[in-house]
Amino acid sequence: MKSDLEDMDPLRLKEWFAKPYSVTVTTILFFLLVLYRAWLYVANWLESVLANGLTPGDVTFIKALTFILVLLIANIVYMVLSKQVGLLKTVEDQEKKIFLCELKFRNFIDNVPDVAVQGFDPDCTVIYWNVASEKMYDYPKNEAIGKKLTELVIPCENKNDFLQIIGSMEKDRTYVCASENTFLTKKGKKIPVFSSYSAVQIPEDHFEIFSMEIDLTERKRMEQNLMEAKELAEASNIAKSEFLAGMSHEIRTPLNAIIGFSDLLIENFAGPLNEKQMKYAKNISISGKHLLGLINDILDLSKAEAGKMELQYEEVSVPLIVREIAEVMRPSASGRGITISTDIEHDAGIVEADSGKLKQILYNLIGNASKFSIDGGNITVRVRVVEKFMQFEVEDSGIGIKEEDLPKLFKPFSQIDESTERNTERNTERNTEKKHEGTGLGLSLVKKLVELHGGDVWVKSEYGKYSIFGFSLPLQCSPVK
Repeated sequence: MKSDLEDMDPLRLKEWFAKPYSVTVTTILFFLLVLYRAWLYVANWLESVLANGLTPGDVTFIKALTFILVLLIANIVYMVLSKQVGLLKTVEDQEKKIFLCELKFRNFIDNVPDVAVQGFDPDCTVIYWNVASEKMYDYPKNEAIGKKLTELVIPCENKNDFLQIIGSMEKDRTYVCASENTFLTKKGKKIPVFSSYSAVQIPEDHFEIFSMEIDLTERKRMEQNLMEAKELAEASNIAKSEFLAGMSHEIRTPLNAIIGFSDLLIENFAGPLNEKQMKYAKNISISGKHLLGLINDILDLSKAEAGKMELQYEEVSVPLIVREIAEVMRPSASGRGITISTDIEHDAGIVEADSGKLKQILYNLIGNASKFSIDGGNITVRVRVVEKFMQFEVEDSGIGIKEEDLPKLFKPFSQIDESTERNTERNTERNTEKKHEGTGLGLSLVKKLVELHGGDVWVKSEYGKYSIFGFSLPLQCSPVK
């Protein structure tokens, strides 16, 4: 390919004229070799004519020379005119393209929905007003253009801030500003907007300013509705907590009497009972104590939610309290062949906490594990120190929890609707007919008590195999305020 190009340009003129000095050198050589010699020839010929007069050959030469000059002049005129026409056509094409681009841009800005765009001079005289501006501020385009923006939409109290923005743009043309403001409509109505300003440079060192606004009225209304809904929900929650607390206190007084008298009957203080009477008395006592526990959980949960529960911090021996609770709960678990063991690391010693609330947390978790464990299963309570936290885990070899049920945990009055599947035939029929007793308050209360201490709760489970409920407490007192 290269050889073909060299054949077409044997003198390598393209290569020569690509050099920056080629035109100057070529012009000088052409002048010295052609134009200067031609000038010498014509000069000598004129001297000869002046000395000897014209001859027929001279007339022919003059005609030929003048014809060549006419052709040269015509060619020069043609080239100049062609170049001028080409330049004019190029300029016209570029102007058409610029006009079309500007028209497309203006059409886009004119019809962009919900974004009011205005253009104005540094003296605030409006030069552009799109359709969204007409809708937002109620000023038609022909009425707005030519007037001061400060007379149309800028409130008096915001005028100084607006002029300060323009002054900043006069000093620095790259300055941009965006903020929430309040503008006026034609009827004097104030509307919240998010506005932004930017400068556009034009010839002769002048500039124009364009502002864009988005109406925030709907968003502000939604924010207000959300705030009112939040306040209503908080008020409802307080009213609920006060109602539950009041109701629970009213119920607890007669309930203590019921439990007390039923226990007296069981202990034969009113005389011996027959087998059926003893069974009924025990059922009354058990049900009463269950109901009392429920009421106590409701009271504690209400206090925690209302922020009225106070923790009594002290230095608690974790190994001592864990082993104590495990020992207390072993008899009730052993009835179903469930073993409770502890795994306490040697560095798990003292934690600053409310000992009563810590016991309540562990009773709830171990009791929950016992309830959902299979007969003959194992419950392990693990304790270890992780950084600045004491970490507790209660693991059971029970029915586990389905992944879709995990979000239901730790919510008040929410219990997973699941029946246990025992391995023994003795419990199969009983557990397929009856769901686990409970209200779902235990785990919710656990979460509240742990968070009051400044800790976290978590759960890990594999359905049909195991569940691990864990929580952590700061080693040193860091209550949530």
